[in-house]
Amino acid sequence: MLKDPSFIYLATILPPILLGIGIWKSDKFPEPGKFLVASFLLGVSIILPLDLLIRITQDHIAPMLGLDLDALKAWNEGAWKEEGSVVPAAERTFMSFFRAAFLEEGLKFALLLFFCVRLSALNEPMDAIVYGAAIGLGYAAMENIPYLNTGDPETAWTMTAVKGRYYPLIMHLGFGVVMGWLLSLNLFEERSQFKRRLMLILALLVPVIFHGVYNFYGTYDVFTILTLIMVMTIIYFYRREQSKRITEEMDKAKIENIDVFYSYLVTFTFVAMVVLSVIFVNK
Repeated sequence: MLKDPSFIYLATILPPILLGIGIWKSDKFPEPGKFLVASFLLGVSIILPLDLLIRITQDHIAPMLGLDLDALKAWNEGAWKEEGSVVPAAERTFMSFFRAAFLEEGLKFALLLFFCVRLSALNEPMDAIVYGAAIGLGYAAMENIPYLNTGDPETAWTMTAVKGRYYPLIMHLGFGVVMGWLLSLNLFEERSQFKRRLMLILALLVPVIFHGVYNFYGTYDVFTILTLIMVMTIIYFYRREQSKRITEEMDKAKIENIDVFYSYLVTFTFVAMVVLSVIFVNK
């Protein structure tokens, strides 16, 4: 059963959907479901313009910069995941920070800025975080699928487990949360025009840097550390913004229940993913 293609696809696509539903239901003042579904699907659709931009980047921009196309091809075929990879630093940096991080996070940022921000339902800081998470989860769900088209159930399941389709899932969720949070500082906080513009720039720049480092080093130790950092970031910012939205009429017990529920939700989801990864990769 574990190697059945249908089960493999389900185990890859279902977690982003469940995480999205969990975040939506944990919100004290949930966003309209139709807007979140639209944001999730827009995250899925990123793969279409991204494919075109990647081709332009590798076929035209990279040669203009004098980069080694064979090294870029090797990186694209998975050399960045292999220990002792000999992809030169220049090509590795270009592929990690521009081809992967900037293009992917740039498209997410464009959706968040030009679609979600214009929604009437986005009217407080927490909303930007929720929509950023929805876009990130949508893209993560779609990004996982090509890794499964290996024709080898054993390889596909390994990719789904440890080597990493669950870690990147949490990472993309984290990128979306951080992006939404920084964008909310531009939209809702009383700041000078300079600081608001700075927050707007950081809303794109910070996820790009995290994403680029994540791809550049390509070791599972680094992946794990960054994943934990992202999970902790999600918990911190979500609870921080959640507490701001709880009215003074709510008693302390209710506030504690909300905090404990969300903490258990994120912690259980992450631990379950890691445990399942270790179990299934050893089968």
